[in-house]
Amino acid sequence: MKFKKNIHVAKWYCLDAIKRQIRRYPKKYSTPKYLKFCKEMLENGWKVKIYTAKVSKYVFIIKRDRVYKIRFSNHKPLFNKEEEEDCDYYVGISNKQMTTTEELIIKLCSNAKLERKKD
Repeated sequence: MKFKKNIHVAKWYCLDAIKRQIRRYPKKYSTPKYLKFCKEMLENGWKVKIYTAKVSKYVFIIKRDRVYKIRFSNHKPLFNKEEEEDCDYYVGISNKQMTTTEELIIKLCSNAKLERKKD
């Protein structure tokens, strides 16, 4: 398993804490995608850690021996960070592609189901 930068400073979140944050979010704004993502992943049996940087949120999801680092941001990451594969997935804008929260949820949940079938 490859070391994920900043996982040691990320904070653990449980489903109740995420739901509380969603409820408390101002109604005049839409719920942040990273919170929706975390809620969905927790409901699907993943453990979740979140690290907040200046303009980006980094979500670490963990299940069994799998750890993924996902960057949520509306700003492109530094090109060299993306080339070094600093994150496993980039939600929002990146230098190479644009991925939505919904696409990533489908991909990760279907990958987990395939891995379970192998066991």
